[in-house]
Amino acid sequence: MKKFLALGAIALGYSITTTASLAEDWTPPGPITMHIAFPPGGGSDSQARLIAEELENRLGWTITPQNTPGKAGLIMAKEMQGAPSDGTVFGMGISEALDYGMADGTAGMTPDDVTPIVTTTLAEVAFVVPASKGWKTFDDFLAAAKAGEPLRVGAITPKIADVTYLMGKAAGIDMNITMVKGGSGMLNALYAGDLDAGFVAGAHSKGVKAGELVELVSGMSRPLNLTPDAPLLADLGVPYNLDIYFMYFGPKDMDGAAQAKLAQSISEIVLDETTKAGALLKANFGGGEALSGEALQSFIDKSFVSAKELMQAASE
Repeated sequence: MKKFLALGAIALGYSITTTASLAEDWTPPGPITMHIAFPPGGGSDSQARLIAEELENRLGWTITPQNTPGKAGLIMAKEMQGAPSDGTVFGMGISEALDYGMADGTAGMTPDDVTPIVTTTLAEVAFVVPASKGWKTFDDFLAAAKAGEPLRVGAITPKIADVTYLMGKAAGIDMNITMVKGGSGMLNALYAGDLDAGFVAGAHSKGVKAGELVELVSGMSRPLNLTPDAPLLADLGVPYNLDIYFMYFGPKDMDGAAQAKLAQSISEIVLDETTKAGALLKANFGGGEALSGEALQSFIDKSFVSAKELMQAASE
């Protein structure tokens, strides 16, 4: 089971005790707009809406979910620029928006332009193939590629595409990479036979449990829950990973008390498997993982630096 890693000193300069006190005293000064960086109807949208529902039930707040999809949360981050920093505006996207989405400079933003609040879970990112292919390991996939079988590999984000390219380069094969829209698009393409493989973030778990899909490689810095013996990217000679957190963040310079209260309240929900949100995270991702404060800031800072290095490596 995943765990709450650290509340920490959420606002710079505050001790843990002071932060907890701030969180206890804060209430939103008005209705909350909660942006969701995904289209309506999918699993990621459902996760955010269930958390909003539970916050309303537990705390009596008024929350209006607003879908602001695009680029894993980068569009949402831009939308929130200049929004009130009093805790009445925040949203859920994925951490990739704050590293790869901003690292090349074209976004006109850096992670310093948002306020990280808390993660909800670490996506189970795996290199997945249809079970009908008969491949049980990454070596089987490589053997097919080296035998001349034309293999089509999908990627749902530029970061995943670059890591996929480097994985193929390290293995001595050319990856025929096709960009795909979203996890559902990737799964549909795999099931339809339009793609032979691709990294998927969590949405594939039901297919793995049903024996329809096979995980060949962990895209994370740690083993997969369902296939712990699958190699890590580091084992394949790729010094990068696809640790992707679903996370909440708000406008720059968010009120410290609001940041603390939101981190505390959301973490309690995602770690409680009796809530609808907690049950969803358990079923799709192995459980909630609430990272906040100094630990979350450290992850974002390191990921931003790593993203720049990955971009450079993939361009060589």
